[in-house]
Amino acid sequence: MTAKTRDLLLRPTWAVALWLTAGGCAPDPPPRPTNLVLVMIDTLRADKVSSYGCEVDTSPALTRLVQKGVQFDSVTAQSSWTLPSVGSLLTSRYPRSLGLYTEDGQIVPDEALTLAEIVQEAGYATFGITANPNLNSRYNFDQGFDAYSDSTVVFHMPGGEIPEGSTSYLQAPLRSAPQIFGAAVEFARTMNGSRPAFLQLNLMEVHEHKSDIYLRDPYKGLFAGQESAAYLRAVRQVTDDTEDFVKRIAALPGWEDTLFVILSDHGEGLNDHPNVVRSKGHGALLYESSIRVPLIFYNPSWNVGQHGAPEPRVVKEPLRLLDVLPTVLDVLELGAPHDCLGVSAWPLVLGSHRPLELPELMVSETFFRGVSKISAVGQEWQYFNNRAKHPGLPRHELQLIGSRPNGLLTDVSGAQKEVTRGMREFLAGWEERYPMAAPVPVEGKLSAADLEQLKAAGYMGGDEDESDD
Repeated sequence: MTAKTRDLLLRPTWAVALWLTAGGCAPDPPPRPTNLVLVMIDTLRADKVSSYGCEVDTSPALTRLVQKGVQFDSVTAQSSWTLPSVGSLLTSRYPRSLGLYTEDGQIVPDEALTLAEIVQEAGYATFGITANPNLNSRYNFDQGFDAYSDSTVVFHMPGGEIPEGSTSYLQAPLRSAPQIFGAAVEFARTMNGSRPAFLQLNLMEVHEHKSDIYLRDPYKGLFAGQESAAYLRAVRQVTDDTEDFVKRIAALPGWEDTLFVILSDHGEGLNDHPNVVRSKGHGALLYESSIRVPLIFYNPSWNVGQHGAPEPRVVKEPLRLLDVLPTVLDVLELGAPHDCLGVSAWPLVLGSHRPLELPELMVSETFFRGVSKISAVGQEWQYFNNRAKHPGLPRHELQLIGSRPNGLLTDVSGAQKEVTRGMREFLAGWEERYPMAAPVPVEGKLSAADLEQLKAAGYMGGDEDESDD
């Protein structure tokens, strides 16, 4: 066991438990553990998914999986852009506890146990591949992987630092979902059912919805006349691709029992907040459009009721992305790290009516490109402290859950002073409990001259409306 995992306590496996109860006699070989596949559809907001109530049928493929799986209906991301949100997802710690704040400056700390490291220690073969450069090994997202494939395209402009073997974002497309899925299937084939395996994949078609170079002909005419049609087309294509991938993996020997976890890291503002500066993309704001994400569990073996499979269901209780890690580990019958902040929602899936030990409010935070915001989400209200001045927004903002917030035009903090005060006090206590950790800098970080070039180009700060994370 490595020093990094010495405090990780795994539950006894089925085989060890049987060996103990049999007085040390060698048991029959246990069933092979469940495989795990994590599919991150970057920038996919929950309300643009069919089964979450989208006004048009964007994702019938996911609906078919939900009908035989589990949908978590209310999941809040801990940040509204990729690096801190995924860092939180994979470690079950808040972004500020990891020191993840800004672009190209910080990495996931070595001491933070990731999902890949935990399952690797439990004997899983691990494979990761990303289309998003912000999840490259440069930022330590390769921890715990036997094989990890970085994006070979980076977001830096010409004149900035381009890692050896990479290409500027402006000069080549990102990997497509078929390419990502093809690589994952090839890895799965090499396993041949010999060991349980974990696959972690990131897809960028929805993030890049404004560029039709990723869109194939059958999808180009869809949703004509609909608001945000380009976004909806990207959702349909990538979710169709995801269902096809699930079928291909499940058909391989040794992959019949596989937990597929399909989710997103954050959403997208689109046209929901027309009077708020920098609202069309993501990262700069914390409205529901940017932080409410889908979360779906599916296992093809559940169709025949094996391994105490749950009934298909929709879990209504609010959750956080940092609750995904303990929930997944609960399904795999592995223990969570001692510093894990999330809770397992698996008892709810199995029919428990006991409330989860969740905080009163869900907290999200962003420091993206000059902003500084923190948000608390409750059952009825969402409160925001816009700590850095943002044009068109008050310092303290209160919005109704389920609305389309429009800054000052829909802020009710003045009329709901008691609600605002209570949520402010909650966040003050939360910030005391979770102080901001010092960031771990990227090795070989950009020179001052390169940083100035990137800032001038709008890639490392500024007031641009769209994001490129």
